[in-house]
Amino acid sequence: MSNGKTIGMVLFVGGIIILIAYGLFQGFQNIESIDYIIAIGAGAIIVGILTLLISIILEQRKDTKKMKEEISKEDLKP
Repeated sequence: MSNGKTIGMVLFVGGIIILIAYGLFQGFQNIESIDYIIAIGAGAIIVGILTLLISIILEQRKDTKKMKEEISKEDLKP
């Protein structure tokens, strides 16, 4: 995996784990308002998803350019 995908996955999974753990913790208490931990967890999930999407798009562009260089120009013409 590239660095972007690794960082994105860590943030995404970390955010989900934070939200699940905090939800279980709050399950034993009354939930009155949105806390900072929920905001941090949701933010980590969003940033993780965006990082994954951006790294996938960049990798696809790089692979497309590489493939065009490897394929001869005669093969690309109809």
